[in-house]
Amino acid sequence: MQDAVVITGSAAGLGRALVDILSSQGVDVIGIDKNKGADVNADLSTPEGRELAVAKVLDICSTPRGVVANAGLSPIHHDPLEIFEVNWLGVKNLLDSFLLPLASNNNGCAVAISSIGAAVGGNKDLIDCLLEGNIKDARSIINALLNSNPTEAGIVTYSSCKVAVALYVRTNAKHWAEAGVRLNCVAPGRMETAMLDGLLSHDEIAPGIEALPVGVAKSASASQVARAVDFFLKPASSFVHGQILYVDGGSEALLRPHVI
Repeated sequence: MQDAVVITGSAAGLGRALVDILSSQGVDVIGIDKNKGADVNADLSTPEGRELAVAKVLDICSTPRGVVANAGLSPIHHDPLEIFEVNWLGVKNLLDSFLLPLASNNNGCAVAISSIGAAVGGNKDLIDCLLEGNIKDARSIINALLNSNPTEAGIVTYSSCKVAVALYVRTNAKHWAEAGVRLNCVAPGRMETAMLDGLLSHDEIAPGIEALPVGVAKSASASQVARAVDFFLKPASSFVHGQILYVDGGSEALLRPHVI
């Protein structure tokens, strides 16, 4: 297989929608998910699972055209440490691992998936630890949050990881450009998925989601967001690099009107 697009978290939500869109265009897709039905079954919450995912993908396609680091756990996932593993290390490790294979393809590019949560912000100390690769202290901060308030620990860990993902794209723009590979980020707002359903059913979290300012629309389907990711994967976006695109109906602009 040549010129495949690799998508993590391909079994549901945004990942599934993107698989459907790309497949309808005749694009070869390699889906990674811990659930059955994916091309590569791997648990991205463990180092072994992440290494297995990369190795199996490269066995199928040694020079992929695109990688979408989409897999992510909800803020209400039962273990904030697993949120950290999947939403940060599952993104960073896979992007790092696929840079050279993508560089071997003349059209190589990657898209990281952040969130409107990045605009809301996270824990600065935790974000700094993530970006500095200080895994031990990152786990200590998350454990302290967990001992204080489990619900808040999940929310803070999720948002901090999404901030770190967006900053990874910005701070690695030079490095990836030198390799000839474009790297961009899509940050969805309120997206109609099972994750959103779970958040809206949570008494402590639902009010915060409902309080997000509404721009042109309150929410989007996963397919609407997937079309933005699809744009970043196409030659039409060949001059776009190192950018964070909030696909949120305008919520981020309303939250931070003076941030460019």
